[in-house]
Amino acid sequence: MRIPAPSLLRQNLLCAAALGLLFLSAPFPQIQTILHALLVLALAPRVEAPLVGAFWALAAGWTVEGSLRLLPHLGGTPWADLTLVLLAGWMAGRWPLEGLKGWLLRLAGLSVVHFLAVQAAVALAAGPHPWGWGWLWVLLSLPLWGWLSWRLLYAGPGSGRR
Repeated sequence: MRIPAPSLLRQNLLCAAALGLLFLSAPFPQIQTILHALLVLALAPRVEAPLVGAFWALAAGWTVEGSLRLLPHLGGTPWADLTLVLLAGWMAGRWPLEGLKGWLLRLAGLSVVHFLAVQAAVALAAGPHPWGWGWLWVLLSLPLWGWLSWRLLYAGPGSGRR
């Protein structure tokens, strides 16, 4: 059974809210890392509108690079985000969701790839840099933000399911 995609308006409103929270959480890098993964991997990817997802991913990447002092501001994070949101959108079209467990497994795999892609892109753009523990925060909080994104996007009111 295929799960219907959320409306474009709902998805854009959720992305805008997450981007605002991403900007406001700059003093707390662990929370910002989690919100960044939520926006890029769960909220922004869309099969029917890859340019919309690309816009949100680039905005998230530039927000993170602009607010963190650890990362150089040379575009490595937006480049990795763009790549991952297009990959996640392609995966959503190729292998549609069938349940929460598959969603969480997909997000876990994409989280690991996202971390490695950001590190590689920032290293290419600016050279060696500290890696930090953001990947651990993202993976430890994955059940929470994965479930929340599932409820907001696929099982919220108006989806026709109870």
